[in-house]
Amino acid sequence: MTSALIVGVCAALVVVTLLHRGTGTRTLLLRCIAVTLLASALLRELEGIDGGPPLADLLKRLIFLVALAAVVVLVLTFRRPAVSPRAVRRVWAGAAVIGLIECALLALMPAAPSDLLYAHADTSVAAFLYYAIYEATIAGTAVFCALGSVAALARTRQPFIARLSLVLLTLAAAISLCYVGVGWLSVGQGSGLELLVLRRRLFLATITLLLVGMTASALHRLMAAVRAAVTMSVAADVVEPLWREVVALHPGVRLAVDQPTRRERLLRLVVETNDALHRMRRGAQSPPDPLDPRAMAQMVVDVLGEQAVPGPLSRRTRVLVGLGALRADDPLVSSIRDLYDMRIALAARDHRSPRPTTIVPVLPPETTGWMRTAP
Repeated sequence: MTSALIVGVCAALVVVTLLHRGTGTRTLLLRCIAVTLLASALLRELEGIDGGPPLADLLKRLIFLVALAAVVVLVLTFRRPAVSPRAVRRVWAGAAVIGLIECALLALMPAAPSDLLYAHADTSVAAFLYYAIYEATIAGTAVFCALGSVAALARTRQPFIARLSLVLLTLAAAISLCYVGVGWLSVGQGSGLELLVLRRRLFLATITLLLVGMTASALHRLMAAVRAAVTMSVAADVVEPLWREVVALHPGVRLAVDQPTRRERLLRLVVETNDALHRMRRGAQSPPDPLDPRAMAQMVVDVLGEQAVPGPLSRRTRVLVGLGALRADDPLVSSIRDLYDMRIALAARDHRSPRPTTIVPVLPPETTGWMRTAP
């Protein structure tokens, strides 16, 4: 049962990392860690109580060394200042050296009639070093990962889910040290059934914590992406109708720039809208306070005319804004919030005041001769 759970959790780790959209170094390292953990878990299932085939055991260790090196490099990517490529190469070179030492020690171990490994742990120096170096490497990686997680936790303004992921990674590192301790007992006293079961359970606990931590981190990224998409959708609903009318009156505010992303396009719309509103204020007989949404709304009505004023915001937009869609700590979102307040003031004015029959706006010099008349 434990073996099936170990393989299942490792497979789930692979799925989580593959579902994560990204092409950066950290994403590639996470995928490398997940795949190598799954491969080593499958090879682990070839072992019995007294050990396993020597070549399978060596291959498992070499694959696991790749995972350990990837973990170290992943932790280094979070350091400030950024780690140098030379330091990363040293990590991989160190893992390669340890792998070569493991190969040499396996070759120096005396052959056994049963072709198993653990029987020589207490009689052969090569066998003892074969296990001891491997366990020490795991312990060193666990300590390094724990220190990196604690250092990241000490930073301020960490989101809750990010802190949860770091706590889980720290716990996984601590359990890894217990895993190493049981491994040392196996080296010194021989591998019994109780120690083997305990070691597998500790390994299962470690990878389960890794899975939960990585899943929480992936959910955090997904939630951030969904929140950003909702914000962009709400912002477009707030800005675009007003932008179309005010820019039609002041086409000179248009910017000759490309907008490869939704955010950059929205930024252009906000800038052009605010620029057009500024020109309206400059041409008004009594310029309104730009911080007063009601006064600005009245100016827009006076200049554009009732017929051209954008209609009320949709219920969906109002609900999403009420739920915090425009609460991000972002200058662009703050400016959109000001335009949202103006749109709300326009809608409230429509309900309070009857529409006049004729609107004669006071226009700036560049629009002399333009007039819009409401029915």
